[in-house]
Amino acid sequence: MVIDVKKRMFLVFLIVVWVLTIFYFSSRTPVESSQQSNLVTKILKKIDSIIDFSNTKLFKNIELFMKKLWFRTQYVPAEMLVRKTAHFGLYFILGFLTYLLFQKYGIIISTIIGISLPNLIATIDEYTQQYYNRGSSLNDVIIDLSGTISGVLFGIVLVLIFKLFLKKK
Repeated sequence: MVIDVKKRMFLVFLIVVWVLTIFYFSSRTPVESSQQSNLVTKILKKIDSIIDFSNTKLFKNIELFMKKLWFRTQYVPAEMLVRKTAHFGLYFILGFLTYLLFQKYGIIISTIIGISLPNLIATIDEYTQQYYNRGSSLNDVIIDLSGTISGVLFGIVLVLIFKLFLKKK
């Protein structure tokens, strides 16, 4: 699956926009960041009241796993879980897009760059938060890294499936 120049430029554009989005969220003051998290939490609770997804066994297992992995306890406020899940999700997408961009160089190079570049961005992102009166956290970088690795793995699987599909044609 070799991506042509126009598609690669589009991926570069998406990555730049995504990184700017990440830095935008990080540049919010603690109050603004908390308000954003609270809003998302309220929206998710409203959706949950309609479709009741949080009562499923799968949801409860995933929630418990994430709480114990990220916080080492199951007693975590919903807003905090939303914040950390946002970290994971933002870097999942960044890892996936970065892997796709460099995929033409082979699985090893694209995996290394797909993990390293987003991890560098996560580290810089955490460092710059101190200039917005927010604390930086190594734990957040680790959550970002786990999202990145998951996004890269998703990209690898997707590319392999795509290649298998093309071979059958």
